[in-house]
Amino acid sequence: MKKIKVAIAGATGFTGLELVKILLKHPGVEIVELFAQSNLGKAISYFDKSIRNTKKLPAISSMKASNLSKIDVIFTALPHGEAHMVAKRLGKDSVLIDLSADFRISSKSVYEKWYKVPHLAIDKQKNAVYGLSEINRSLIKKTNIISCPGCYPTSILLPLIPLLKKKLINHKTIKADCKSGYSGAGKKTEDKNLYPNINENLAIYGVGQHRHMPEIDQELSKHAKKKINITFTPHLIPTFRGILSTIYLDLSKNITSNMVYKCLVNFYQNERFVKILDSKTMVNTNNVVNTNYCNIAVYDNRFKNQIIIASSIDNLVKGAAGQAVQNFNIRYGFAENLSLN
Repeated sequence: MKKIKVAIAGATGFTGLELVKILLKHPGVEIVELFAQSNLGKAISYFDKSIRNTKKLPAISSMKASNLSKIDVIFTALPHGEAHMVAKRLGKDSVLIDLSADFRISSKSVYEKWYKVPHLAIDKQKNAVYGLSEINRSLIKKTNIISCPGCYPTSILLPLIPLLKKKLINHKTIKADCKSGYSGAGKKTEDKNLYPNINENLAIYGVGQHRHMPEIDQELSKHAKKKINITFTPHLIPTFRGILSTIYLDLSKNITSNMVYKCLVNFYQNERFVKILDSKTMVNTNNVVNTNYCNIAVYDNRFKNQIIIASSIDNLVKGAAGQAVQNFNIRYGFAENLSLN
């Protein structure tokens, strides 16, 4: 098997390290570059002692002097604004799999409003595909720019898109209360005070202004074919990884929770990485950490015509690196679960 030459930009962050660990197991991949802005020349194992066989891996280097046109695929786990310039440097046949927000938002003005930086690759935006694997598989196969969803959006969109397509819920009253481990929220591996700051603490953040809001609204509106603005509030919890989203919904007329459950079961019946659990199962993060799975359950609310949906993922895997590799597998025709748990 001819191996695909892969580079990882932002290799020393939480998401970048997760990419390294997953791609090291992939028989169709040769990691040829590991890029970061500091600690140049160091082995990747310096940042994560669990990464072995580092003799097969390049040392950390700067992307500035590298010839990106010779790379088949580059995974970018970079701050917003930086993947635009990477896209401009790639060869015409190279593939960009971006884990930032740089190509998630189709509107230039909306992107610039929420991310406070100019969109410097709007000519590339029209070719970008939103990489929600189970939903956009056919489009992912054909594109050279895959924009991987955010972690919170992944946990919210997977349960809601099938329901909006079938008009089973009221699109005007969607509320999502979400909790994330501290490896999310834009944190970096070098933030030494992460755990002391959040230990024995639960913190709300991004209230009414989290940058995932326009992404969630955009994708839900697209599939509902109606303008949607949801209420979404994230919280940081004292665990390293995992997301649990609790979503409050009003049912459409004559719709029951069992009909919602059956809709999700039917929609995802052939999907390896989405599990629809029965209402007796209490969704938690322990069952999905270190995996590429999304667990979803539907519960009755005590109020008539209302339900509660719980959705859990690992923010570093299904919410980031795992879904990125799933998209890589789709794009190159590998088994979708190759190197993924």
